[in-house]
Amino acid sequence: MTTLVEHIADWVADLEYEDLPPAVATKARHVLLDTLGCALGALDAKPVRLARRVAREQGGNPQATPVGSSWKTSSEQAAFIDGLALRYLDLNDYTAAGSHPSINVAPALAAAEARGLGGKELLLGLTLGYELQLRLREATERGTQKGWDHSTGVHYSSAAVAAKLFGLPPPGIAHALAIAGAHASTLAEVRKGRLSMWKAAAEAMAARNGTFAAILARAGFTGPLTILEGGSGYGAVVTGALDAEVLRRKPQDYAILKSCVKAWPCVFVAQAPIAAALAIRSREKIDPAEIERIAVYLGKFAYEQQKSFLPAGLATRETADHSVPYCVARALLDGEVRVDHFDEKGFTDPRALALFDRVSLELAPELPDRMGTRVEVSLRNGRRFAEAVPCPPGHTDNPMSEADLLKKFFGLAEAVLGKERAEKAADAVLHVEKLSNLSGLLENLRSAADENG
Repeated sequence: MTTLVEHIADWVADLEYEDLPPAVATKARHVLLDTLGCALGALDAKPVRLARRVAREQGGNPQATPVGSSWKTSSEQAAFIDGLALRYLDLNDYTAAGSHPSINVAPALAAAEARGLGGKELLLGLTLGYELQLRLREATERGTQKGWDHSTGVHYSSAAVAAKLFGLPPPGIAHALAIAGAHASTLAEVRKGRLSMWKAAAEAMAARNGTFAAILARAGFTGPLTILEGGSGYGAVVTGALDAEVLRRKPQDYAILKSCVKAWPCVFVAQAPIAAALAIRSREKIDPAEIERIAVYLGKFAYEQQKSFLPAGLATRETADHSVPYCVARALLDGEVRVDHFDEKGFTDPRALALFDRVSLELAPELPDRMGTRVEVSLRNGRRFAEAVPCPPGHTDNPMSEADLLKKFFGLAEAVLGKERAEKAADAVLHVEKLSNLSGLLENLRSAADENG
């Protein structure tokens, strides 16, 4: 009997860049542009600097160039470093299901460069990663997944991406998936309570492990091919449900089209509340000192998620960027929400904390679970203002234009690359399918400072 990973391996092996509809290829280029900007913006973040330092200390065969670097490391180390960088600011994409599948840029870049592939293959690998990661969510959505983190699916998707770009045949791809899946269940504790640096690193580790699984499969290692449907496999133990047909079918609607872009560097359920708060502040010209109370109405999923974080307060950057009350307070206080607002100086700012204490979260079951919001601001003089936002900027129902994406990219990249190199990098990404190899693109992504790790 053909196992599920073998069925998946067949459609992964069969799919080629020429099969992608134009809208899918364009979306992949836009995802790549947005994601690389997020990675560049995080190069000076402490966890990213630590990961780069560890990679330089460990050494390794120079196969792939981490974004922003002039040096190379092993493919799996590069996948980890880039995965951490693109996730750290919490500014990369999201989907309605709550995952961040642009993490698949990391193994796609590492494997494509290591094998000397070009832009078409890079876009294809990225598209495949989305396809499998989001299919796994769809195939298990009737299960509980309680106790497991959403980064679990990245182990499988990154293994598929790397195995495809390493040129493995279907049996090798299947074994890469099986090897990765055998160690793929990330504990949900990484995203609970007082969040640590590992919140951003969970998916990066999955990208590293998937890439390494593909390397092992390429060498001839075999894995447990019943890892998905077996009695002790993913469906039975991790999710409690598995729709095999969802995983067997060949790509049709293309999951990458579900990718939503973040306008602000924080948890995705805060995107709509920030948009609502900014709309009120801009329209009503509110003096934050006059605000008495701010009520943020959320759907069931967003409300329960936020309630689980509240006891941890604003103890770390990671808890601050996952706090809807803090994000709304910042929006009303400053008229914007910036990366530096989540530094310690930002989330300990007495002005922000005073406004944060006036924010209450309210359950509104009629709102969409994960996206919509209504924000009400009450002033000391009795005046009250409200704004409803069903879909934030960047959502698939309220998409950003290419010009918007370029503005976001330059806002993150110019300080790192300089204006001229940032413009060259953006142009290379938007025409990446014309590149026969990635060396020119990666050179344009090299940090002007190039920290040497």
